[in-house]
Amino acid sequence: MKFIAIVLALIISLVAIGSPCPSAQAANNTAEVNLTANVVSLPSVTTSDARWITVKGATLNGRLDNPGNFSSVSVSFEWGTTSGSLDKETRPKPKRRTGAFRARLQRLSPNTTYYFRAKAEGDGTIVCGEELNFTTQKPGKAFRWLRWFWWWW
Repeated sequence: MKFIAIVLALIISLVAIGSPCPSAQAANNTAEVNLTANVVSLPSVTTSDARWITVKGATLNGRLDNPGNFSSVSVSFEWGTTSGSLDKETRPKPKRRTGAFRARLQRLSPNTTYYFRAKAEGDGTIVCGEELNFTTQKPGKAFRWLRWFWWWW
């Protein structure tokens, strides 16, 4: 109880001291304030269709549409075999200007659907493009024979 009384006394004395009311002279003085807002422009990236799809590989394609306020961004692709859960990533590459970029995936499983999306990162800010997918080709008879021959050899 004594503590509360001391705190209230301090608050009352601070309010009583307060700042003096402005005089007429002070009211005529004006101050100019310049406010500058730092607007962050995010990068934008587009995922494009995969090309050169083979039994064991594909080339992923994307485009950096705008690097935003960043002088350089890292572009890459997130990919995996489950939609919405892309657990692998291609090696990020620095990019300073807008334009296309690509990455080649190898050692994929035949006749399997893969999901992927383009990714851009600048100073910890990450943006991703739309998720697309492709399916690797089915192995033909020649491929199966070659695989057997390679194993046997």
